[in-house]
Amino acid sequence: MFFAYIDPGTGFTVFSLGGWLVAVFLGFLGVFLAFFKKIFKFLKNNKKFLIICVLFVIILSLITIGVIMTNKKEVKFNKKIIILGFDGLSPNIIEPMMNEGKLPNFSRLKDKGSYRRLSTTNPTQSPVAWSGFATGQNPGKTGIFDFIVRDPKTYQLNLSLSNINSGKASRVVKSKCFWQYSSEAGIPTTIITCPVTFPPDKVTGRMLSGMGVTDIIGTEGTFSFYTSEPLSDGKDTGGKVFVVKKSPIMVMNLIGPRVATPIGKPDNVKVSFKVVLEKGKDSIFIEYQKNKFELKKSQWSEWKDVIFKLGLFKRAKGILRFYLVETEPEFKLYLSPINFDPREPLFQISYPPNYSKELADNIGLYYTQGMPIDTWAVNEKRLSEKPLLEQVNEVAREKKMMLDFELSRFNKGILFCYFGDTDVVQHMFWRYNDPGHPLYEENAPLEYKEAIRNCYKRMDDVLGSVMQKTGEGDTIIVLSDHGFDTFRRAAHINSWLRKNGYLELKNRNAESGSELLADIDWSKTKAYSIGFGAIYINQEGRERNGIVKPGAETESLKEEISEKLKGFFDDKYKSPVINKVYKREDIFWGDYAGQTPDLYIGFNIGYRASWQSALGGVPGELIEDNLKKWSGDHLYDPNLVPGIVFSNRKIIKDKPSIYDITPTVLKVIGYDEETFKRSNLDGSSFFEEK
Repeated sequence: MFFAYIDPGTGFTVFSLGGWLVAVFLGFLGVFLAFFKKIFKFLKNNKKFLIICVLFVIILSLITIGVIMTNKKEVKFNKKIIILGFDGLSPNIIEPMMNEGKLPNFSRLKDKGSYRRLSTTNPTQSPVAWSGFATGQNPGKTGIFDFIVRDPKTYQLNLSLSNINSGKASRVVKSKCFWQYSSEAGIPTTIITCPVTFPPDKVTGRMLSGMGVTDIIGTEGTFSFYTSEPLSDGKDTGGKVFVVKKSPIMVMNLIGPRVATPIGKPDNVKVSFKVVLEKGKDSIFIEYQKNKFELKKSQWSEWKDVIFKLGLFKRAKGILRFYLVETEPEFKLYLSPINFDPREPLFQISYPPNYSKELADNIGLYYTQGMPIDTWAVNEKRLSEKPLLEQVNEVAREKKMMLDFELSRFNKGILFCYFGDTDVVQHMFWRYNDPGHPLYEENAPLEYKEAIRNCYKRMDDVLGSVMQKTGEGDTIIVLSDHGFDTFRRAAHINSWLRKNGYLELKNRNAESGSELLADIDWSKTKAYSIGFGAIYINQEGRERNGIVKPGAETESLKEEISEKLKGFFDDKYKSPVINKVYKREDIFWGDYAGQTPDLYIGFNIGYRASWQSALGGVPGELIEDNLKKWSGDHLYDPNLVPGIVFSNRKIIKDKPSIYDITPTVLKVIGYDEETFKRSNLDGSSFFEEK
């Protein structure tokens, strides 16, 4: 599941040192040097004291090392575990394709070992599910329960995938991941772009961060689009659109990080670039810094680098790709979100820190942004499906090269690699295979109709190459985090709450309310919705302007809303919108359960919370056709969209869960049941004993 942005362009702010601060710094330095001069003189005259201090430090260090070595758990493991994460593979597609003989490697793995449908997390969001996969724990323990979270004291919305404050990124998953267990045991572990791993963990091996790594301005991906066409009234959610006057020479800007100074307002650093447009030509010349190249119509550029000067002694290096949409009749140029340069990233995106550079040195430059494929540029008709598929293929090629590079030196331990293109292709191309979708095109190009199946075939090829590199006693696990299905109708949850008397706008006569919960009258609102099915009670003592008393009043209200939601009916298709409504205590438990939604909606197939609902908007209507090209989804009741799991070993559980992956891996590498109990895991090993 790939989502747009709360406030594109906000991101993080880099603090810049001014000249006056340098002077202050030098003054303090002089004071400190004078102080240390006295200390040095004292030690010089008291050599015996100095020797005693040195001996004390050495003895203390030896004791500390001894304690660490004594407590270190030794697990001997000389085999390979290879885990492939294919985001969003659906049993409803993979099973028929195997029966048709279209996926020979998946079929061979099934016949050699096992295949099962895999129950997913609730809710069925990718970061939630992959956090459950990595930890073996439910969202109330991991702290990851939705893309969108709110601060009850301010009603402010934020994304949950990353946390950058004061120029430092901090870990967002609150639980211990399987690679931390394996690292403690000294088992070589390589993790390639697992979602929600920014910043990277320290492992006995290597880790490249995945979903959660921002672009260079601090968002989950903000594209730039330069056009001579006048802007329409529509609002671009995922990008910045700049209108330029079409001429033989045009000067535009690349947008970099925001820089804050002690005396000025924070602003984005800019690097100007020149575009030369020759009349009658379907190409342009682009020039900036040390780059000068020709770009043809309907063509992606190679990776280009850019350096943003952020202040004294500080710079940010980025990489980007251009795509020339057209030169006639209008000028239209697309610029990808600017990624961190893996050779010198602004924030650490790998462990060890130079691992991202090592990959670039061996496979070339690659997307570092956690969600690299720009679906929103297509949703907003800045790009067509053709360049999107080209981008999908490029991301898949890069990931396969990373996997092959690691396989070439993988002798023992754990290797995990994540592929997200399967998820994106289904999101954007599902409508070409669903005659019931409002944007279905019967005569669409075959390439678009076959895009999803072709993606499954590509994953089958990836699996085949991995199977060739394993031997007797090695373990292969292949899984998806959830399934997929059609997204035909968008439900506006806040609008439903308003109609049923649980939410009020400041202007009671207004047709609609804007996003970010901006127009809500909290003094008269009992419940509100954000994210993709989350409902929060406006509770007294918890929310800043809460009016519902905790305890019996809150529980009664939850019951009332749950019962009414079951009657949410789509008159157009004569169908119930909702399959089930879950109370917090039924699906969330753990230290962070108190932060989770009070209610969570499990939608029926075809229905999903609208984009406006996700951002706290209150549209005028209750439900509408989904007219975005984002036409497939998985944000439904988890019982309706299971994932898949294959292994070359026997799976003994009839209904394995995504929470079972971590305990299964730990069992294979030698951890015992006592470890599982102490770790408070929500799953168990699904392999038969060897």
